[in-house]
Amino acid sequence: MIAIAAVLADLVLIVAYRVRAASSSSAHTPWRLMAAGLAGCAAGWLAVGRPEIVWGDLFLTLVCGVVLGSEAAKAGRGLSGRTWAGWVTAVLSGAAAATWLLPDPLPFT
Repeated sequence: MIAIAAVLADLVLIVAYRVRAASSSSAHTPWRLMAAGLAGCAAGWLAVGRPEIVWGDLFLTLVCGVVLGSEAAKAGRGLSGRTWAGWVTAVLSGAAAATWLLPDPLPFT
């Protein structure tokens, strides 16, 4: 449930950024933000109790936490104008995406 809410929030942030900055497109890949999203995934995995990893869940976690999270971080940094907003968005998106690995919909239940 947390991962679904995070994915929806990421998508809203990305769409808002793309609508606002429709004239200036950049093909730049945010590699540092991807690394921050991956670190957030690892931290989230540790925080939810290191659940067993299944390939399908891991793929979903990495796509949502790293790829989508880095794009949302780029959008957050662009919309707010602050560098730290991008880093926080990347790490929190990664940590929230780690809940895809849980067998239950909510952590700590």
